[in-house]
Amino acid sequence: MSDPEDRPTFASPPCFLHELGADAVGVPGALDAVQARDVARWRKAERTRLLADRAALSVEMRKAAAQAVADHLDRFLGDVAGKVISAWWPIQSELDLRFWLATLAGRGATAALPLVTEKHAPLRFRAWAPGTKMERGFWNIPVPAEGDWITPDIALSPLVGFDAQGYRLGYGGGYFDRTLAAHPGITPIGIGLAAARLETIFPQWHDVPMRAIVTEDGVARP
Repeated sequence: MSDPEDRPTFASPPCFLHELGADAVGVPGALDAVQARDVARWRKAERTRLLADRAALSVEMRKAAAQAVADHLDRFLGDVAGKVISAWWPIQSELDLRFWLATLAGRGATAALPLVTEKHAPLRFRAWAPGTKMERGFWNIPVPAEGDWITPDIALSPLVGFDAQGYRLGYGGGYFDRTLAAHPGITPIGIGLAAARLETIFPQWHDVPMRAIVTEDGVARP
């Protein structure tokens, strides 16, 4: 089954979105097919806008934001010994936290990266550290070339946008939400820029809220 945001769109204008309250979405049956289609169109437009805003930031600004996020993560997570913590290999101007991931082994934790092993299926994870043998994976993103499959205790996920309820606007593929649905024991934490906050992302039935959102400004807990 395709993701709701991957489905074809039609010419009807999303003129009524401003009339929808945040409490009118996220419940099966709350939106009819036309409304759900228009929400998907709105999310696609917001995604495009937010990605352009992020790409316009200088490298220095993104580095400073990543360092601030890392500092907030250290305070928020505390002792991580014995934990498996996954993050990502940065693409599309995402914040680069690889420098922070590289410190986890020295604190008794295991860093991990996600892999797409099957289209429209949950992500799988392998351990990563500087020097790990890598290969090109889905979307040509570098991934660990070998190693046992592991399940993270904490999954950091890059976000394009987010709202006060902790819902994350991603790239629209649905991989992260499927992963959280398949592994409810994972603690999801969204990572992004404070400027990416929206009043609501109009969450749908498949969206899974984050336990916390960490930006350069601090930690937001829904």
